[in-house]
Amino acid sequence: MPFHRRTQPSEHEQVPQAQRVSSSLAVEQVPQAEVPSTSLLLPAAIDRSGGGLDEIFGESNEETNECNDQGTEDLCLYDDEIVHMALRKEAISLVPFLLYKYWTNETVSNVDMLSHITVGHRRYFPLILDKASLFLELLFGLDIKEVDPILHTHVLFIAAGITYDGVMSDVQGMPKTGLLIIVLCIIFMEGNCATEEAIWYVLNRMEVYSDKEHFLYGNARKLLFEDFVSEQYLEYQQVPGSDPIVCEFRWGPRACAETTKMKVLEHWAKFSGVDPMAYPSLYEEALQEEEGISTPDITSLREE
Repeated sequence: MPFHRRTQPSEHEQVPQAQRVSSSLAVEQVPQAEVPSTSLLLPAAIDRSGGGLDEIFGESNEETNECNDQGTEDLCLYDDEIVHMALRKEAISLVPFLLYKYWTNETVSNVDMLSHITVGHRRYFPLILDKASLFLELLFGLDIKEVDPILHTHVLFIAAGITYDGVMSDVQGMPKTGLLIIVLCIIFMEGNCATEEAIWYVLNRMEVYSDKEHFLYGNARKLLFEDFVSEQYLEYQQVPGSDPIVCEFRWGPRACAETTKMKVLEHWAKFSGVDPMAYPSLYEEALQEEEGISTPDITSLREE
């Protein structure tokens, strides 16, 4: 059974865990009016990027068209919402190119990325790259890092220290690490073990269902019960003596070896748009683990 944390819960932690974490997933770092959805928002946003956002632009303020008719390269800076939507659209359109660079294991330069951005928006490249990086991390569990500050080249790699992306499973295509990190987050926030019900409660809020194919993750149930378990990132077992039968997930040995509670908590905080310290008892537990990893055993040092 999940252990009960000994520290006093904060206001963030006083509501039931599954409800709290699912609510935090519904929060994104852009105004909610931008994409009306009670789910994770980002998957829905990218799913609609082929038409939905274009429709939003078509229905936006008529002043946008006036700017285009005038042949100006700048955005209509007097309308912050239009600017925000334009930059977000550019970021979404950049994601497939960055994924391609990840699949081909190639570096990507600022020049490469700028060639995929509308000329009039290139002055906002740092903001666009920040948004695209956030999409990559939260959806696919990928980080982007500049490795050459002179040539401004970047590499893409799996986030949180994890070495598995799920691309080689029989559900081909998109990296699955984003979903894996979310599940690890749920387990940690539920007291280091989480029932199947608690996990699906949160995933359903992300529009990820056990009986439906997801457009990014494919067969989520197979990933959860087979792929992540066989790769030793998750352990799934029946709670002894439970009646009716209750099964729960825990971190597997590979998750414990490759990532930390602090890394997944920081990842979760990005979803929620808050500082990791907004969850004080979880932050304290994660910090204690970090200090235990980084601080050598004094007794063993003396023996040496």
